[in-house]
Amino acid sequence: MKNKEFPSVSDVLNEFGISQDQLTDQTATVRAMQQMSPCFRFNIEPKEAFLMLYRLYQEEVQGRYLDFCNDAYTQEVVAKVIKHLTKPHPESGIMLCGVPGNGKTTLAKAILRMARILNSQGAFSYMGEYFRFETRFITATEVCEYYKNQDDDKIIRLKEIPLLVIDDLGEEPCEVLSFGTPAHPVRRLIEKRYETMSFTVITTNLVSDDLFKQYGWRVMDRIQEMYHKIIHQAPSYRK
Repeated sequence: MKNKEFPSVSDVLNEFGISQDQLTDQTATVRAMQQMSPCFRFNIEPKEAFLMLYRLYQEEVQGRYLDFCNDAYTQEVVAKVIKHLTKPHPESGIMLCGVPGNGKTTLAKAILRMARILNSQGAFSYMGEYFRFETRFITATEVCEYYKNQDDDKIIRLKEIPLLVIDDLGEEPCEVLSFGTPAHPVRRLIEKRYETMSFTVITTNLVSDDLFKQYGWRVMDRIQEMYHKIIHQAPSYRK
């Protein structure tokens, strides 16, 4: 028995009475009419943003009685963060990667501080009247603790917060049991924030292969789309 031959795309379009020119015109019209919704971003000049974040990063480091390294590693990672956050339509997340102890968590906290300062200055008014500014810093392990303790309200809020930092992704258990039922709360949180495109900053010491093993292709595919990956190349500052 011969394999059934499927009609080509051109044949199907001809059957519908649609030409390629019609499709091209319609695509262009929809693109021109579409109004992009505002994206969470630092709506200030890159120079001002860089100097502010650099200062806040330094203050976070010195607040822990440590010496701030004004080196090429630090300048580069801050520049990459600011370049992303001051784009007109940035991806809705940043993943800070690197070895343990090189300042990823400290930088994430500085980003939160900067967002709070900008909010106090009205810098997020472009987001519209229904935007409600809120930030939160939480470790991946704490997310799992919420689930184990059945803190449903806290879990729901994490899914909705406009700017969330999830610290130490991959350090939490791969699976959490709640009344004998296995679950993956961090994986689910990432998926939910992907659905709403809520801005998320993630820090991790793991490389891509390790993340893939822990979270699977579905989550990693979303991370690839949603998060701008920035590698903090500085060595560990801990002695």
